[in-house]
Amino acid sequence: MGDDNGRRRRRGGSGPGAEDWAETQRLHAAEMVELGMEPAVAGAEAARKVRLARLRVEWGREQLDKFFEMQERAGEAWDRRIDEHPGVDWESDDAPDLPDPPEEAVAQAIYAELMAALEEDRWPRHLHERGV
Repeated sequence: MGDDNGRRRRRGGSGPGAEDWAETQRLHAAEMVELGMEPAVAGAEAARKVRLARLRVEWGREQLDKFFEMQERAGEAWDRRIDEHPGVDWESDDAPDLPDPPEEAVAQAIYAELMAALEEDRWPRHLHERGV
């Protein structure tokens, strides 16, 4: 998956379309009405929940794009380091240990933030339920 420059593009397409989000909102509102909520209140609450979900999906996609970009840059940095030492047998047990390039730390920080959100429900402040 790459563009003309060989860069990786976002995986999984563009995600749910406006119709899918609208249907999700309609279904949530209907469920809340069934539970006894006033239709107007249910509609507003469903709209808020769908808006939050959309923002979280968008943020997650942006984070993945940043992560893949940093991984690509880290790979390029590793390639440059290896090219700087043409006489080294990198498969050998006595090959020098090179420190990770800074791009790798950035990529891992992005990944950790994304995984904290997905696995532990620890979202950035602007994506908390109270913030939407």
